[in-house]
Amino acid sequence: MEADTLRGNTVGEVARFLRTLERAAVTTHVGADGDAIGASAALVHLLRALGVEAVFCHREEVPNYLRWLIPDALKELPEGYDLLVVDTSRADRAGVPIPASGARLNLDHHEDNPLYAEYNLVDPRAAASAEIVARLFRELGIPFDREAAEAIYTGVRTDTGGFRFRNISPEAHELVADLLRAGVVPAEVDDRINRTGTIEQLNIVGTSMAKARRYGAVIVATVDNEDYARTGATELDSKEAIDCLRTVAGVDVVAHLREVPEGTKGSLRSETVDVGEIARLFGGGGHRLAAGFTMRGLRPHEAERKLLEALRGRVDLGEER
Repeated sequence: MEADTLRGNTVGEVARFLRTLERAAVTTHVGADGDAIGASAALVHLLRALGVEAVFCHREEVPNYLRWLIPDALKELPEGYDLLVVDTSRADRAGVPIPASGARLNLDHHEDNPLYAEYNLVDPRAAASAEIVARLFRELGIPFDREAAEAIYTGVRTDTGGFRFRNISPEAHELVADLLRAGVVPAEVDDRINRTGTIEQLNIVGTSMAKARRYGAVIVATVDNEDYARTGATELDSKEAIDCLRTVAGVDVVAHLREVPEGTKGSLRSETVDVGEIARLFGGGGHRLAAGFTMRGLRPHEAERKLLEALRGRVDLGEER
């Protein structure tokens, strides 16, 4: 890791801070994914190894395919616990409300993170927030047990698209080798992640694919409340569709737009275009090649029009296909 890629505090400073804690609650961003839950679970394991009374809290349900990592999540921040926030680029996206006293730690790898906590450990070059948690294990001299190793592996594996995305690095591969030595069996983790789906999830992803539209070098797929009612699925069930959209040749940007109570959530992916900049136009954020946003008060077909307007001049939109 190059020193100038690290923002906020150093790994050593945060490691010393963790040793001062007595009771800590870890949370992550709303709409939690594999890195959010994996990094959080690993940090809870690390804190407990230090003798800290540590819990995970999140007002949303942990996604079904990740519950094996955190089976005992709380819904609220317990009184008297310091709040540590993981993989969350903005304070307003935390899984529980941040108290007036503020978050004690902000550990993240999003480049647009504004460093909102007392201690901030942010490295945009890290493949996943779980990779940063692994550095704390090493700094503190605490070996990976199998459970912690599986949590870190899950974070790195999912946030790199199974080691396919451009954010993967030699350091991340070297970390994975250490995780395998600690007892991780990739086939077993893959089964836990990918073989927990439902027929409803399959149908809503299929609906997303059937509704995909191509505009030059852009693909947009939408799902709405009618689709959820017809398939019996939820918005969360449909999120995996984004990876299927990325398989089309000649496409620079893919977008998946999902109806939610407050409007439309969007996920953006690219190999070449700064979609984080696009997401920030709508109050969202994320990475340069993977980002998200919420357009409040708009249904997916309305959000699609606004997104295409924002992409015009940045990407070849061609003709609708």
